[in-house]
Amino acid sequence: MALVVVAVCASLYSLPHAHARSADGFGRMERLLSSLRGSAESSGALGELRGAGEASAAHPLEKRQIYDRSCKGVYDRSLFNKLEHVCDDCYNLYRTSFVYSSCRRDCFDNEMFNYCVKELQLPSPGEYILIRDALRG
Repeated sequence: MALVVVAVCASLYSLPHAHARSADGFGRMERLLSSLRGSAESSGALGELRGAGEASAAHPLEKRQIYDRSCKGVYDRSLFNKLEHVCDDCYNLYRTSFVYSSCRRDCFDNEMFNYCVKELQLPSPGEYILIRDALRG
């Protein structure tokens, strides 16, 4: 019993120090991530991708991006959201950033988008192709 009390006291004594190290590590991680975000925005390759309207290629969790600049047709955010939901669902199915960024490339005019529409077994797949064509212009 005394051994248990000693072990509990020792763990309680060391707990604040472990917590402080974790908080310090968290602060360092935040600084590292913010510096990486800053350098990613200034890098040429990622800047070109962002310029093409593919902000999702840089980070797959940035899901709500602005309207894709490669879409030259009808500007209708609700139609664009329908196509984005196809890519989001496909990403949730496969969980790879390649699927997430490839599906949106060239205003959804690519094989990955067609594959996602087929694999998700959507009720009216032709509707999504028509929406894509309207957005493309």
